[in-house]
Amino acid sequence: MNIPNFMDKDDYLQNPIMRRFLKERDLEFVENRADYIKAIEDYAEAGEEQTKEIRNWLLKCAKEGSKDICYRKIYGTDGWQRNPMLVETKIKEVFPDCPMKNILDYRNTGTRNMIEYHIITNEEEDVVKIEFTFSQLFLYGETGKEGDATVFPVFIEIYLDDGFVISRGKAKSTLYQYDEDNRMLFNEWKVDTMDHAVGIIDELIDIFGFETEKDKKTIKLQNSKMLYNVYNQFSFTPEEVVEQVELEKDVVTDFVNRIFSDLQLNVRNKEKAILDTEIFVEKFISINGNNEELFKEGRPAYLIKVSADDEIELTKIDTMSDKKVPLQCTEAFFDSKKSVIKSKKCKRLNLIFKRTDDLYQKSNPLVVQLGTIKNYGYAKIMQYAEEADIQNVLQAIFGNY
Repeated sequence: MNIPNFMDKDDYLQNPIMRRFLKERDLEFVENRADYIKAIEDYAEAGEEQTKEIRNWLLKCAKEGSKDICYRKIYGTDGWQRNPMLVETKIKEVFPDCPMKNILDYRNTGTRNMIEYHIITNEEEDVVKIEFTFSQLFLYGETGKEGDATVFPVFIEIYLDDGFVISRGKAKSTLYQYDEDNRMLFNEWKVDTMDHAVGIIDELIDIFGFETEKDKKTIKLQNSKMLYNVYNQFSFTPEEVVEQVELEKDVVTDFVNRIFSDLQLNVRNKEKAILDTEIFVEKFISINGNNEELFKEGRPAYLIKVSADDEIELTKIDTMSDKKVPLQCTEAFFDSKKSVIKSKKCKRLNLIFKRTDDLYQKSNPLVVQLGTIKNYGYAKIMQYAEEADIQNVLQAIFGNY
């Protein structure tokens, strides 16, 4: 079998994941991409079992990898949507022409179609998750020139227990509407792939009768509070640092009391001064020497960038550290900490998530950006992420909403 062109050209198959596949099967290959592809295709030709193995692996890779994830929080998930027979009936009613073909077998056109779905139930036979694959052709290339056609699948998942609908799609900034007769690329036909995916999310929300917030300001507020919870979850102060700060508490209080007394300062600001001084102590303990590992241990992710707005203080915060250095052991983290804690909101977070298996990815940290665009939340997964890694990112969102 031949690997579909779009999976190679659009980087669904990244070198580390192909290298792992080949090494796990003791297959010989040379260290370049073309040889990876050829070795995998040769393996598929060895027999029916190997062909099936490669097909399943390709489908897995298409859904994993570096992805733009969009999401909406949904309510009203405990009705008929839990009955698999009613869900099946509704899907067939709305999508009567669904071919039930995967992205390797489906022949795409310029029209978006739902090509495959799966209903997942628990032990009680209640629906817990519904998965859809939508696919179509787009054009890609440089504006003002003729474009080439490519397949663009969008994977949608409805998590009924968690109350979210999410999309997964490849990050593409050069897609244009497909026209068989005219392949010239014009700006007015350019496609925002995240808006494209959210359009499908909204369509499914309407089909299944879920309730969701659509007001832009409300969604932004809800997401910013969720991001603050993520900020707290992954930037907790290590116990060793907490103990050292606690030991200096009396010193901090005495120092602040003395300053306020000597300078006859307004006592209403004393609480702020104590907080500032405690952060000062924590800051210099945290940035004292090479202690990055202290801020990585015991947490599945660590912060490398925080963006937040404090409307009351009229301040904007945009702090960042090196990928391998937790933001929490840099001065930048503490310079913004007070404003973040006070507002209890974050605009955008960049984190490094620990991989479930990093055997072939040690030099490729998994960078994830969380934020809000227009009226929906998003997670940009910058490097190849396996399914377990993607689920870790999703649970960080679900569990903190």
